[in-house]
Amino acid sequence: MTTKKLGKITFAEFGTIRDYPFLIGLQLGFRIGSGFSVTDNGKYTVNISPEAKLKELNRETMITKSIEEVNRILKDAKVNYVSELLNKPVEVTIEDDRFKDFRILTEVL
Repeated sequence: MTTKKLGKITFAEFGTIRDYPFLIGLQLGFRIGSGFSVTDNGKYTVNISPEAKLKELNRETMITKSIEEVNRILKDAKVNYVSELLNKPVEVTIEDDRFKDFRILTEVL
């Protein structure tokens, strides 16, 4: 089942994942309603290891695509820095009780 819930960004960092230093990118957390939180589960990270075997896209294409996605999110939020994403209003899509996607509520900024 897919649901859309309103919330805010409560965590926004760009960097590597502590236990997986070959994964780098934007990491987000969201507060939805009263007391419910969810993270992006690494959706906006990319494997930068030179040994990564990527079937559909080459390493450089994946890195470029990841940076372009971060740029789109920043533009939608009308900010320049990842840290400025905190408390931005969002609509989070949850599918089968897991994060699927989100969008900045540009209409209320």
